Amino acid sequence: MKAFGSQLIAEFLDCQEFQILAQTDSVCQLLKEGITQAGMDLREIAAHQFEPMGVTAVAIIGESHVALHTYPETHHLAVDIFTCSPGSEKPEWLLNYLQTRLKPLQLRRAEIIRGQKIVLAEKGLLTDFSKSAYDIRYHVSAQIMHERSQWQEIQIIENPTFGRMLFLDQELQIAESDLIYHQTLVKLLNGIPKHASVAILGGGDGGVLNTLLQNNPSLKKIWVLERDPTVIHAAQRFLEPLCGQAFQAPQYSLLAGEAASQLSQLKNLDAVISDLGTAPWSQTGQTSESYLKHLFKSIAHALLPTGVLSISCGPVADQQQQKKIAYLLQSHFSQVVFEQVFIPSFCEFWIFAQASKQSSL
Repeated sequence: MKAFGSQLIAEFLDCQEFQILAQTDSVCQLLKEGITQAGMDLREIAAHQFEPMGVTAVAIIGESHVALHTYPETHHLAVDIFTCSPGSEKPEWLLNYLQTRLKPLQLRRAEIIRGQKIVLAEKGLLTDFSKSAYDIRYHVSAQIMHERSQWQEIQIIENPTFGRMLFLDQELQIAESDLIYHQTLVKLLNGIPKHASVAILGGGDGGVLNTLLQNNPSLKKIWVLERDPTVIHAAQRFLEPLCGQAFQAPQYSLLAGEAASQLSQLKNLDAVISDLGTAPWSQTGQTSESYLKHLFKSIAHALLPTGVLSISCGPVADQQQQKKIAYLLQSHFSQVVFEQVFIPSFCEFWIFAQASKQSSL
């Protein structure tokens, strides 16, 4: 699981019920009641009474921690709520409870996104964490979906330029504007048999599956190897322009789980499409080189001697990673061809590769 934190900080000014702020017992009771009302998992509370006045109370919760510091002489409370549960409404519920009890005349607040990045959250903007030495901020016309599955945070937003956009753990995966992404992955399979068997690694948004079926409606079988079925359910509900009705196609079957592991169930494939994102190894505890070695070996083993691989390799800017992928692909495939394509919502050029076990590309 990727590192993630949401830190909600607030300043309560001119609290009308300021008497609560003066003593350790009342501050701890306020904190305990608020956490309980918000549905958080309280583990323990520690507090200290300062001289001549002021109290700091810290609660350890199942999600992380909550801290309060009081300034009774100025009727002021400072609040710090840190959680590791993206998309949770509980911090807001706690803040609302404290506001109701203390009745501040003014409330100032901010949310800081922590983990892989430190970003001051602003309403109407979503920042994509990039490993290419820069971040991109996207305008949010509407929040379509925001929840956490067993594996990751899933967000779908509406953007005025790119349409609906899918983010996993706050990293952009695809947008409705990015048909060229799916077309490129599928185009690299031109020449496979009419009734071929194909495996898609990742691809839970359904875009590759939909494009593949549109271009090759007579395919015999298509397996989608997706770790998180919640992504598929989200795509079916909210990303129909990408996936269409592809998940209802008779050729489609889901193998839920980590792609490289699930590949061992498949043999004699005509083609494999790898759409696993930029760092699939981050969820496995392996290094990128170890993961890719195992992945490419598994793909080569699952393919027929005439089989081909189409793979999304990542941004052009990540030259080190591209060299590693090229080297490892050439260790398992006799011929490898690369192509650069500009992806609209990514705002950069992307590398795709086609690899064949025979020298026939």
